[in-house]
Parts: sequence; C-alpha cells; structure tokens
Amino acid sequence: MHRVKITTPSRLHFALIDLNGWLGRIDGSIGLAINSPNFQIIAERSDRIQVASDKYRERAYAIFERLQTRYDFPGIHVRFASEIPAHSGFGFGTQLALGLAQAVNTLYELGLSVAELALSVGRGGTSGIGIAAFETGGFILDGGHRFPDEKSSFLPSSAAGMVPPPPTLLRYPFPDWDLLIVIPNCTHISGETEVNLFQTLCPQPHATAAQLSHIILLQLLPAIVEKNLRAFGDAINRIQTFGWKKVEIDAQGGVLQQTLDFLRDNGAIGAGVSSWGPAIVALGADLRDLKEKTQAFLKTLPDGGRCFITQANNEGASVERE
Repeated sequence: MHRVKITTPSRLHFALIDLNGWLGRIDGSIGLAINSPNFQIIAERSDRIQVASDKYRERAYAIFERLQTRYDFPGIHVRFASEIPAHSGFGFGTQLALGLAQAVNTLYELGLSVAELALSVGRGGTSGIGIAAFETGGFILDGGHRFPDEKSSFLPSSAAGMVPPPPTLLRYPFPDWDLLIVIPNCTHISGETEVNLFQTLCPQPHATAAQLSHIILLQLLPAIVEKNLRAFGDAINRIQTFGWKKVEIDAQGGVLQQTLDFLRDNGAIGAGVSSWGPAIVALGADLRDLKEKTQAFLKTLPDGGRCFITQANNEGASVERE
C-alpha cells in the first residue's frame, strides 16, 4: 500500500461542563460529529516530508516531525482535496492533526489507536469531542480530566501540553435531522486570546456545572434517544444563556448574538454556537426556507457570511487504501 485517502468529519462543540473542579474533575464536554465541512487528505509514502499546501505546510510539518520523534517512518507526501476552516468552531486543529497522523499510521502500518495518535500529536487536553468524532462519530459526552493531578490548569487543548484525552462516557447515534450551519464573518478566537480568556475567567462558579448537567441529563440526552427535535432545540437554546457558553458568545461581540436571535425569530427551534464560534448550528422543521432567509440576512451584516445544510456523521473518519 502506497496511497491512502483520509476523510475526517468536523465537530460541533456544544459546551464545556465544569470549569471549577470542586468534584475533582474539570472540563467535560458534549458535542456532535458532522459530515461537512471536512478534510480530505490524500497521502503517499515518501522518503521525506512534503506538504502540497501553503496554508497547512507549517502546521503539518510540525505534526509530522512530532510523530517522527516517536515512530520510525521516512517521510510522507500529502495534499488536501477539501478543508475545514480554521478557528471557526469545527475542531479544525484536532481533525487536521488526527487526519495526518492516521495517514502515517495507515501507510506505515504502525497499528496505533486513535487515542495513541491523539496523545502523540497533543490533542484532547481539554475536550475529547474532536477525538471521539474522528474515531466513531455520533453524539458524544466525555468525562473531563482529573483535577489537579492529571490536569492542573484551565487551558484549551492547544496549550494544555501532554494531557491524555478524557474518557468517553457516552457515544450515541444522532437522528437524521438536517442541520443548518451558519458562519457569520466575525472574530476568530484562538492562540493567546483563547488562553487569556481561560486564565482570566476561570474558575467558573460550581453551580454552573450543576445547572448544565441537569439540562444534559434530563433534557438533551433523552431528546436524542427519543428523537424529539423540539426538546433538543430547547435544550440547546438554554445552554446559550449562561456559563462558559455565554462567555464564548460574549467574546465574539454583537454579531454572533444578533445571528442567534435572527435564527430563532425566523423558524429555528434551536440555535447554538459551536465552541468559540463563529459557527452556529440551527435546527428546525423547514431548514431550506430558513437557509434562504439566512442567506439574505447575512448579506446585511458588515462582513457577510455563509450557510449550508449538513447532517450528523455517525461513522467517524473514513480510510480508503490504495
């Protein structure tokens, strides 16, 4: 085998559950794998590292060099047939890192698990949603990290260091509901800005985790099992109004909240921001009509935006060998 194509999902990150740690764990997340956008990575064996992309060359080289310090492979040639936009709420960094690591793993028959790949490329230090989305797809709940012995600080995955991925507590196939993804052009939060927000606004009140856990356990999860779109949408709406999700929305400024309000006022049963955004997911009975209205609305914003309809990914990343 000399050639492989890796197609990743992307992920929606609905909430971080506990940024206090009073029960001895921090983080904890809920999220969902979706079909689009995605990375399609075409990789071939090579005697050196070659990345046919100006956009991803520096980041990809860093990932491959990190892998070469652990595993014996001579090189790899990669190109990208499709991409996930960076720092937009889709888990770009984790899907890119795992997609590239899986290409090496497959081409050189290293026999590594997704968890081992994640640790090797430094992902999963805060949320495990992106890793589980890559491995299995579906709706995911993870159990966070032991605090403070396993993880001693409030940091995003990109800055957390060698923290192992959290345990997946639940993975459930998501209903075949259409999902309207809306991306207003506004702030992209990452890097030092993201780290500073974690450091200055954490710990959060422990009562926030209790309130969020109640919504997850007795509204959000039953709605998925019972395929109750209205209850699921209502739970997503509630999550936007408090805790860390409210921090994420406020950090983006007025455009994100304005877009959420528009969606709910024009037929969305539920609308929520993924991670720091600006990506928003909306659910409703007639998303094609809402999509047309949203396209017109986005044109009224100072910097515009885009939207499209997709569905959940219940399979995870695909690997095609040649």
